[in-house]
Amino acid sequence: MSGSETLQPGLPLLFYADGYRFPDVYHATRFLAPDPVIALEGIEELVLVVSSLEEGRARKESRATTVVNMNEFGAQELSARGISGTEFWATLMKRFLDARSIRRVSVPPYFPLAEADRLREMGVELVVANDLRERRRTKRPDEIDAIEAAQRATEAGWREGVDAIRRAKMRPDKTLELDGAVFTAERLRAIVEAALLARGYASDGAICAPGAQAADPHQIGTGPLHAGEPIVMDIFPQHKQTRYWADMTRTVSKGEPPAAIRKIYDVVMRAQDAGITALRPGVTGREVHELVEDIIWEAGYDTLRPGQKKDPADPTPRGFIHSTGHGVGLEIHEAPAIARSGTKPLLVGDVVTIEPGVYDPVIGGVRLEDMLVITETGARNLTQAPRELVV
Repeated sequence: MSGSETLQPGLPLLFYADGYRFPDVYHATRFLAPDPVIALEGIEELVLVVSSLEEGRARKESRATTVVNMNEFGAQELSARGISGTEFWATLMKRFLDARSIRRVSVPPYFPLAEADRLREMGVELVVANDLRERRRTKRPDEIDAIEAAQRATEAGWREGVDAIRRAKMRPDKTLELDGAVFTAERLRAIVEAALLARGYASDGAICAPGAQAADPHQIGTGPLHAGEPIVMDIFPQHKQTRYWADMTRTVSKGEPPAAIRKIYDVVMRAQDAGITALRPGVTGREVHELVEDIIWEAGYDTLRPGQKKDPADPTPRGFIHSTGHGVGLEIHEAPAIARSGTKPLLVGDVVTIEPGVYDPVIGGVRLEDMLVITETGARNLTQAPRELVV
């Protein structure tokens, strides 16, 4: 490819990908298909090139201004000659571009290398567009509605999980029992994910991490649950049709946990409140993140900031060991970053999480996560689930 740049006015953007795995394609076309489509986005035109299998649906569902059957560019003739794979698709794209007298296009960073090389051999200049994630940042009202609906489903699934923890009985060894059997992290996750599935959401690996397992922030959680231990529940489903995500974390305990966990919980909640209060247009993700770090450090816990580790010789990850938050939309982690790397100012319409956590490899950890949309005057919290440690 010839280089990279931000999107330029007048330079068409060429996609060859599917909308399920590549959210930029769905964001541009609003069309979901399991196989790759060819899409060309210009200033006043959005063209989809699809097979006969998808043509009717593309005309009904997509936001394309023009839908073209790939047979118009010789798809059947190529297939009859036994041409498939890279040569098939590159030839279709070249013929499609030729029909519009286009010799130079921008493409996303994930444009397939084999097809890119073949197009270059055919005389098409490709320029990598590096700012596609940025243009998905500020959400339209319909996108915020979809994210908020995902959040309501997330909370419903979380409530069903917490209700099961409340119903569980404690055995003499503090193991929890639900309906006569040991209550495990796997069962808790199944309860949460079944509730989400019933509402049209896919959840691939909701975190339900008990006790010391919670010291690893992305430990999914396995084995028996116990009374008096923290259970980190991080739930992040995606709607099967709208494709928008939500993200929420709560830490709960069946009965009062150790005093050290209660202290951590209070610090994390205070840090989260400060991070949420700091959200507004113009502030950077780095500023919010470092504010949260300072609160946790001053409370006596390590962070990843240079100079904020009590024992520099100790290599064990402990304390606040990740970023404060991230954008949410058609990806679970997208721009902007609420982190040290977040140097760009927040914009009205950004949807972000604030999710500080403190982790101790001996007793576990605590994380709290809310999702918010940046407004003209600050931020509106899309999360309604209560923060209560003891359930």
